[in-house]
Amino acid sequence: MPKQDNYSLVSDIPGSLLKTYLSADIVAVDSEMQGLQLWRDRVCLMQICDSKGNVCLVRLKSPKLPPNLRKLLTSPSTTKIFHYAVTDVAFVKSSFNVTVHPFVCTKVMSKLVRTYTERHSLQALVLELAGVELEKQNQSSDWSQANLSDAQLRYAANDVIHLIPVYKALKKMIDSRGKLPTGLTVKELNQQSQACLPAIVEILLNGYGDRDRGWETSLFSH
Repeated sequence: MPKQDNYSLVSDIPGSLLKTYLSADIVAVDSEMQGLQLWRDRVCLMQICDSKGNVCLVRLKSPKLPPNLRKLLTSPSTTKIFHYAVTDVAFVKSSFNVTVHPFVCTKVMSKLVRTYTERHSLQALVLELAGVELEKQNQSSDWSQANLSDAQLRYAANDVIHLIPVYKALKKMIDSRGKLPTGLTVKELNQQSQACLPAIVEILLNGYGDRDRGWETSLFSH
């Protein structure tokens, strides 16, 4: 994958790059928000990367999602890969009233197959599966400010650059695992778990998240 040190912001995905993204089966997507409160904090930046390392950083200012970005996020032929997808997908819905589909969550995949550890952050996954240590200094910075620093842009880009290799490594691990006690394979359980995520997003969007700042729900507790 090509190494790049400098990134620039655009107001929407350029047409030629959109065509490249839409021709791919999968693309990596991430977002940066003002905060983590649904319906109050908005999405400020979205990052996209394909398997060839084509990165696009889209700055979001208006209440409407840019048309090319919207087309990619809703394209049924391109699966969007997120890490902890419920956050990003819920914020796109609350900020722009756009439903992302189809999508996959690498954090769910990690928890299903990496049962030898409790470390399922993107940083931990990239270090173990890609051999790269991510810099997280800018994780909690102000993404709504007018001018984002080069360090912020590099941080944002790195969160998607390594996501597809991580996804592929997790998929290989899942495919190689055998059956679970119920007879399901981990692959089958992952497919069922991923299919549940849109419903979990709706649960959170409609106010049923009552723990961990609204990102965990006790709806299914006794």
